[in-house]
Amino acid sequence: MICPICRCGHTRPGFASVTLERDSTTLLFKNVPAQVCDNCGEEFIDETASTNLLNTAEAAVRDGVQVELRHYAAA
Repeated sequence: MICPICRCGHTRPGFASVTLERDSTTLLFKNVPAQVCDNCGEEFIDETASTNLLNTAEAAVRDGVQVELRHYAAA
């Protein structure tokens, strides 16, 4: 698809790092599947991966995690 941000590049399958923060919890997810623009580098994560990240983050907040680095794993 044509990148909706720069409107010049095309997105290609790749990986992204995603940081999520809430209150005193900070989570960094590495190797999240994404579409990445070959021109500007903007990363787009699909709904399935986003839902998985948010569910994992909610569990981490409930468990009292403060800072954590995780490698993405599909549910």
